[in-house]
Parts: sequence; C-alpha cells; structure tokens
Amino acid sequence: MATPLEPSADWRGPVALSTAGAVLVILLLSLTRSYGWIGLAVLVALLWAGFLVTVWIRTRAFLMVEGPQLTVRRIRSLHTVDGSQVQRVTEYFTRRGPCHKLIVQSERGTRRYTVPTALLRTGHSTLFGWLLRHAPQAELDKRSLKTLEQLRIRGLVE
Repeated sequence: MATPLEPSADWRGPVALSTAGAVLVILLLSLTRSYGWIGLAVLVALLWAGFLVTVWIRTRAFLMVEGPQLTVRRIRSLHTVDGSQVQRVTEYFTRRGPCHKLIVQSERGTRRYTVPTALLRTGHSTLFGWLLRHAPQAELDKRSLKTLEQLRIRGLVE
C-alpha cells in the first residue's frame, strides 16, 4: 500500500515560537495596562490565529501515488485521478516554489486539481515520475517542461 508524501517543512517550530511570542506580548500588555491594551491584545491574538490557520492549511498538503492513481486533497476531501484522464499540466509559483495544476477530463466533465508539490518532500519528482509513467499523453506547459528538465539534469526522474 502506498503512503502519502511527507511535508517539506516542520510546522512545530514556527507554531511554538509564534505561540510563545503572542503569549509574551499579551502578558506584557496586560501587565502595563496602558491605554488601548485590550484592543491591541485582541489584534495580536487575531494575527496569531491567522498565522496558525496558514500553517494548518500548509500541513494539509497531500499527495499519494499508487500505480496509475494519484490522490490529492481538495479543500476537505481526497480526490483520486487516473493517469489516463490527465490532459494538461500547468505550473504556478508560490512562495515555497512551483506547484502544479492537473486538468483532467472525466465523465463529469473537465476538472482542475491542485498538486502542492512545493509543500511536500520529493513532491516534484514524484509527480513528474507518475506523469511520465502513467500520463504520457498529458500536455506540459512551458514552465512544467523546464521543471521536468531540471529534474532530469539532477537525476531525480528518468
């Protein structure tokens, strides 16, 4: 049985550091009790919560390959894509690096699936290895071709 790829970044350090910082700032604000400290404490708590939501979303990145099946997470549920249904692959940039979108033709019509390759350890090589083996008919855009060439140069895909 296949196992999902691991996240490329450890979330525990940033969460612990931001939590300690937020608690310290709120504690100092409550001790000084300067004018408007409650509003500022609420603002710090909201910023901290926003950061935690961002980290939580990144940790939900999911990619699993099992034969011709590729499974990705789409918002709240997992979706499985068959290699024979992939028509096109496009690359887009994120802060963490390039990620990819698969355009898939199924009996329900054309759908797009986001593959968060930059957020997962060995994400790029796993996706492109799967594409070469199980979806050779997929059309790669210019950026995806460049990424594939870089992976070939590094010896990560054949």
